[in-house]
Amino acid sequence: MAATLKEYLRENPPGEFRSVPHYFPSGDYLTYFLTNERCHAKRLDGVVTVYLGSESGRLVGCKVKGVRHILKTAGAFGVGLDGGGGIRLGLFFFTGAAPDLAGREVSMKWYDQLKAIADVRVDLSAYAEGE
Repeated sequence: MAATLKEYLRENPPGEFRSVPHYFPSGDYLTYFLTNERCHAKRLDGVVTVYLGSESGRLVGCKVKGVRHILKTAGAFGVGLDGGGGIRLGLFFFTGAAPDLAGREVSMKWYDQLKAIADVRVDLSAYAEGE
């Protein structure tokens, strides 16, 4: 077993980048990165943060907070997980994009771009374990 982080990383080099959504039950959030470009965060609201490429300025990823609350609320309205196939990211984006509030033009620009990844499915098996 490696004694230091440096040794561990040498013995276990990172694999190739894969664009896959990840749910983190300990923090109750999910992230999804389309590319591994260096980026910075731009918070759209209390739920969604987008990651913008430092060089390109393009959308390269997102973070959604409060996954449990969103799913519990959606379930109360008859919207839920669809039999093991995961859930579409669009459900999480919808909660922030739906309100039509004045002064949100900048945020809505990014929500419009998030539509392109709305069909990506998130494996929430870790969610079921954390309930």
